[in-house]
Amino acid sequence: MALPLSPLGAAMLLLWFAPAARADSPRRLTWEELPQLVGKHVSIPLYDGGAVAGTVREVQADALVIEVSKTTSPVAYPKGLLRVPRAKLHVLDLHGKGFKYRVLGTALGFVAGTAGGVGVALGVQGGPFGDEHGRVAGAAFVGMMAGVTTAGYAMGNAADRRTTTIQIVH
Repeated sequence: MALPLSPLGAAMLLLWFAPAARADSPRRLTWEELPQLVGKHVSIPLYDGGAVAGTVREVQADALVIEVSKTTSPVAYPKGLLRVPRAKLHVLDLHGKGFKYRVLGTALGFVAGTAGGVGVALGVQGGPFGDEHGRVAGAAFVGMMAGVTTAGYAMGNAADRRTTTIQIVH
């Protein structure tokens, strides 16, 4: 017996699979095109097996200078400025973030949370207008609405993250 898929469930699956559907092939940039990355967040696998992540500060003729914020080896590559030699840099990942899935996820979460909250409030003995559990029904409504809206935002936030692999052509 197959379970029916609700419209909300279908929308949440769409948000979950959306980042995988837009997987791109690596971009290719020459060294002369790298200044467009200044100020952007990148992660770089290094030639000795380590990796660093941070913000690109400068592109020099012989090296890329980044402000390291995360590192796999704090002793070999401490936080701060790091010069990655041009001859050793072949690939990097550019990290960015959009906004459309956060907006969509929050809106869907709000609608679903409101509908679910109404259902829960009506299901509480006496309902929101009853004398017995009026406060409990109101709290259940607000809790359901806030929780599902927050979950929608969190799923949209995860879907908005994007990483572009850049190959450096020498």
